[in-house]
Amino acid sequence: VAEAGSIVLGNPNAAVTIIEWTDYQWPYCAKSVSLVDEVLAKYPNDVKVVIKNYPLSFHKQAKSAAQYALAANKQGKFKDMYHKIFEDYRSLKDNPKLPEEIAVELGLDIEQLIADANSKEINNLLEQEKRELRSLENAYKTDKYQGVRLSVPKFFINGREPSGRSIEAFSAMIEEELKK
Repeated sequence: VAEAGSIVLGNPNAAVTIIEWTDYQWPYCAKSVSLVDEVLAKYPNDVKVVIKNYPLSFHKQAKSAAQYALAANKQGKFKDMYHKIFEDYRSLKDNPKLPEEIAVELGLDIEQLIADANSKEINNLLEQEKRELRSLENAYKTDKYQGVRLSVPKFFINGREPSGRSIEAFSAMIEEELKK
């Protein structure tokens, strides 16, 4: 899976790459934010996390939240926007203006943010990230099953899907990868 264009948190030259597909309106994705933060704190030089978007169709504000988070990246504020949207993800359903309100709080150029969020570049990136996860549906094999369940959050650590979503499960795989 290509990193090109996607958000990279942590050391861009790290030996271990974690790819996460996320949806800004999904509670399980909101819970994964602290796991990502914990992994990056524990392995600041050895791990990078590539954030990809897979807004679920039944979450009506997830796509626009992803667009705004990606647009915030153009002003150097992705991580702040990412955290703030997830902190208040429950409000997103009834408040589609939440990302703009957060942007004001972060001191972003709102006109530029809106233009970037609606740009062809960001919309193409979102579509590409969704296609990437869908392309794995039949191309991936594990000992237990074939194919990838199209659910989020979806993680891969150096191309392997972890068996759990805990710092212990992630650390075990990261340590294994670092020994290679």
